[in-house]
Amino acid sequence: MTTYAFSDAQLIDQWIISLKARKLAARTVKIRRYYIERLARRVPLMTATLDDLQGILAEHDEYKPETMKSIRSTWRGFFQWAVLTGRLASDPTLGLLPIRIPRTIPHIAPDDDVKRAMDRASLRDRAMLQLARLACLRLTELTTLHTDDRHGDSIIVEGKGGKQRRVYLHPHLEHTLNELEYRQGRGWYFPGMGGSHMHPMSVNKIITHLCGNNPHSLRHAGATSAYRATKDLRSVQEMLGHASLAVTQRYLHVNEEGLRAAALATSLSVEARIRAA
Repeated sequence: MTTYAFSDAQLIDQWIISLKARKLAARTVKIRRYYIERLARRVPLMTATLDDLQGILAEHDEYKPETMKSIRSTWRGFFQWAVLTGRLASDPTLGLLPIRIPRTIPHIAPDDDVKRAMDRASLRDRAMLQLARLACLRLTELTTLHTDDRHGDSIIVEGKGGKQRRVYLHPHLEHTLNELEYRQGRGWYFPGMGGSHMHPMSVNKIITHLCGNNPHSLRHAGATSAYRATKDLRSVQEMLGHASLAVTQRYLHVNEEGLRAAALATSLSVEARIRAA
């Protein structure tokens, strides 16, 4: 296969065009450009080696495993495309081992904290809290919500990878959005500067300051509450916008009562106890 010399900027621009041609979501394209440009600032893309990539990954102890996995996935996608299209002769990510994501116990926002926050919140801030807790939206999803996304008692949410899903509204949330629309009119539910929506980090600060818990912990709490009430894992998965049931299961918090009940259920049967005696 014949390869040609390209500058890093040319390679990145051509790759980004290929991503857009695949109709990837704008947010996905933006984050992938960010990761590959950061790599290009460390090592020339045309001559990057497996040792280069492993060394860079090893340096970033401050990143969460999920972020490291996203970086690795971006690198793999870029170099696979470059080899497939004849721009590079070999793929330095072939020996790059998968990122291990340890299983941790999720933190969920206590209902008492959320209720106190809602009681003292403004209408706008109450909508933020309810979208995170009652609709289980991700931070970016609730920040970018527009009145055009609303369809009666449901909203159309664009999640990761540009995937859309329908989320039905809890009656309390539906009432809050009705009131917010009446006051603000059509547009972003949380307008920011320059005619756009607020920055997700601004919304994160508001929710965390009000509630003492971050938006993701409210999402965990809503998912756990929904599953306890319905025992319908598949519907909870759809509501959260997860690609797999395994991811949804990691979201669910098993309460102490359930864990104690499981421990007690390990008792020997009566017949076994008699035989042992």
